[in-house]
Amino acid sequence: MQNSNNTTGSSIEIDLFEVFDAVWKRKWLVIGMTLAIGCLAAAYAFLTAPVYESKYYISPPTLNDIANLNYGRADRSDLKPFSVDHVYKVFLQNLQSESQRRIFFESTYLPALPPKSAKAPQGVLYDSFSKSLTIAPVGKEDEGRWTVSLQSTSPERAMEWVDLYVRQVGESTERELAQNAKKEAMILCRNIQLEIDTLRESSRRVREDTISKVREALVIAKSSGLEDTVVFAGNGSDKLAGGIDQDNAYLRGSKALEAELKNLEARQSEDAFTPGLRKLQKDADFYKQLVAEKFDISVYRHDGVLDLPLSPIKPKKVLIVFLGLVIGGLLGTSLALLQHFVFKRREKGSVPGTVSGR
Repeated sequence: MQNSNNTTGSSIEIDLFEVFDAVWKRKWLVIGMTLAIGCLAAAYAFLTAPVYESKYYISPPTLNDIANLNYGRADRSDLKPFSVDHVYKVFLQNLQSESQRRIFFESTYLPALPPKSAKAPQGVLYDSFSKSLTIAPVGKEDEGRWTVSLQSTSPERAMEWVDLYVRQVGESTERELAQNAKKEAMILCRNIQLEIDTLRESSRRVREDTISKVREALVIAKSSGLEDTVVFAGNGSDKLAGGIDQDNAYLRGSKALEAELKNLEARQSEDAFTPGLRKLQKDADFYKQLVAEKFDISVYRHDGVLDLPLSPIKPKKVLIVFLGLVIGGLLGTSLALLQHFVFKRREKGSVPGTVSGR
């Protein structure tokens, strides 16, 4: 057993020395291959256009930033106040929406492309743009900090476009929230206006009914020869006097009834005689003013300063050249060993007696 182990160990040493010797004899092949692949990697690293990345950090707005949006949304109002979380959530949804990416792609990205690149299919161009724009939370999402990253071959363009994209989404969200606030106020205003119209129609009908009753009482008063109001004295008159305005209205006399009828027929509006109407009109005027309001709000805060990126994120030149040299060295070594074993097999095949032994 010991002899076999020694034999095995010596064969391994011989194999390792053989490998080293084979590589050393063909060292110029290994060096040439290493330099060739390394030069190709260096050419790729230094000739490929560098890509710069600009990052825009975002934080939730403050209560002061959305204060104007909650104008008229106090506890006494039927409008529910907007919260910071709700406003920021709408902004983040728009920030990640496909529609906002498409708007920016068509309005900013496409017009900036050179004529040759613009001839490519829009689907390919849009995929390239989408890959260059990254939106992700910073750390824990509960903290509310997000980052928008945009890559470009120009550092100035990367910084300008990431700022432009965030502002585009911010302005779009502000318009959306303002429109929603105005729409809610408009709906309430319409409901109140419907109540006002209903009350006015009801008052008009009550006036018409009163005119009919007064006319009927006037006919009775004239038929009875009562010109002046009948005045009763004593305890027995209390019950009768209390019913003059109802079934016994003719007791008021024709003169009073004619004056009242003339006044009712000449009345232009029933607003002053309609209970609760003035309050509804005040509420309607308030919501009309709210619909016409211009909401100056901010749905996000820029966290930090947007700096011009000075160093490209890719290609990583040192890493690419290093990997090229490593790959070239491994490939050269493999070719050297392959060449060695091929020559060795040919030499064994050409030894006399080899064919007859088979």
